[in-house]
Amino acid sequence: MPFRVRRSLIAGLLNRPELEFFIKYPLAAAADLSIILPAFFSIGYKTKSVTLRYFTVYLWWTLFKNALSLWMAGETINNLLLFNVDLLIRFTLLLATFYHTFQYPREKRTVLMLLVGFWLLFGIDFFLSNPNLSDLHNHRLNRYSFVIESVLMLGLVLRFFLYLVRELPVANLTQYPMFWICCGLLIAHAGTVFLTPFMYYFNVWNNPYDFKTMVKIEHWVEIIRNIAFAIAMAYARHSTQ
Repeated sequence: MPFRVRRSLIAGLLNRPELEFFIKYPLAAAADLSIILPAFFSIGYKTKSVTLRYFTVYLWWTLFKNALSLWMAGETINNLLLFNVDLLIRFTLLLATFYHTFQYPREKRTVLMLLVGFWLLFGIDFFLSNPNLSDLHNHRLNRYSFVIESVLMLGLVLRFFLYLVRELPVANLTQYPMFWICCGLLIAHAGTVFLTPFMYYFNVWNNPYDFKTMVKIEHWVEIIRNIAFAIAMAYARHSTQ
């Protein structure tokens, strides 16, 4: 290939809007792409655990959502509708994960009630936060659903840890995949629960607020969460070998 052709190809790649977004917001891109690590450990992984099957689906959905949101951000397309959809899907998948983790019928019924209640809340919040659904350019995140999700997820994680303390169902806690999954969820939601009440206001095209430090914290928390997820999947693979 002639040098001029190679140079033009490289210049074309460097001028791609997606790459420009990576260069302009490296921490945000790293946070989104860090989900590749736990997803990588799930490649070819087969398990009889329904809990881990749902969690694997959650990982690959998150990878797809992150890749699509990065592309949309690079193309300056409003991707907030995608984040609203992601909230509903990820909460459903994570609740399915907890449903098959908890052992008692009362806990399973509680998880199902939380799922139905959250779906109703999400639907109401979605329409109230976006009265003009046809205006996708100015679509906004749900005002209350993200806050409720963080609170409910923290409650489920703490209930799981209480279950571990009372019954200790595994011989080596640090090699128990669900332990690391819950550690990641605890870090993620405890680290960003203070940020979620403001997401509706600063996730807009013309953002008048300065939340740069808080957003950086959210990105670092997401990276740490995905590292915990990767440890969980690594131990899950090791236990089946």
